[in-house]
Amino acid sequence: MKRRIETVFIIIMGAAALAFAVPVAVLFLRSLEFDGVFPTLGQYYELLITNYTFLNYFWNSVAYSSVITAGCVTVSFPLGFLFAKVKFPGRNAAFFFYLLMMLLPFQSTLLPNYIQLRSLGLLDMPAALVLPTLFSPFAVFLFRQFIVAIPDSLIECASLDTSSALAIYRHVVFPQVKHAAVALSVLIFCESWNMVEQAIIFAAGNPDIRPLSVVLDSMPANVSFSAAFVYIFPALFLFFRFKDALVDSISGIGWK
Repeated sequence: MKRRIETVFIIIMGAAALAFAVPVAVLFLRSLEFDGVFPTLGQYYELLITNYTFLNYFWNSVAYSSVITAGCVTVSFPLGFLFAKVKFPGRNAAFFFYLLMMLLPFQSTLLPNYIQLRSLGLLDMPAALVLPTLFSPFAVFLFRQFIVAIPDSLIECASLDTSSALAIYRHVVFPQVKHAAVALSVLIFCESWNMVEQAIIFAAGNPDIRPLSVVLDSMPANVSFSAAFVYIFPALFLFFRFKDALVDSISGIGWK
C-alpha cells in the first residue's frame, strides 16, 4: 500500500513538473525558424547581432544581479553569525523583529526607499537599484539557521589558534554553510534578475540603466520569443547547475 501511494505521488509530481516544462519547451521551439524540417537561428541572429541594444539591457541585468548577490551574501553572513553565536541582551527579540521584515512586501518599503534615495541624490543611478536590495532578512535567516547548528566548542577551539574573526569565518564557519551560501546566491540572483518595480521607479529618468526585465515587453514581435528564452536562460542554467546545493540547503534548515 505504501509503495502504491509513493508511485501515485511520483506520477502526480512528474505530471506537474512536465506541465511547468512544456511552456519553456514551446517557447524555445517558437524562437526557432525552420527551413523545411531544419531549425535555424534567424531570430537569435537578429536579436543578438542586428538589434544589439538587447545586449545592453542584458548586461545591465547581469551587472545588477551579480553585484546585488555578492553584496547581499557579504552583508548577511556576519549578521547571521551575530544572531546565531554572539550573545547580547535582546538578541532573540531583535532576530524576531528582523524576521518580521520578511513578511513585508517590497511595495510597503517603496516610498521610504524612494525618499531616502532622493535625499542622497542617487535616483536615476545604478546605485539606486543596488543599495536597497543588499539587506535581505531571508538571507540573514538562512545563514543564522545553519550557523546555529555549528557546535560552540568548534568555534572556541578555533579562537585558541587565532584571534582573527575573519580567519574563523573563513576556515571554520563558512565551510559549514557553503551549501547555504551557494543556494542563497542562486535565489538572490534570480530575484534580482526579475526586478521590475525598483527599476521603473528608481530609474524613471534614465531608461538606459534599466535591466532587461523592464524592457522585455518592448522587444519587436519578430524576436519576442527568442528574447524571452534568452531572458530565462540564466535562471534555468543556475538552477540545473546548483540544484544539489538548493536541495541540501532547504533540507538542512532547522528551527532553533
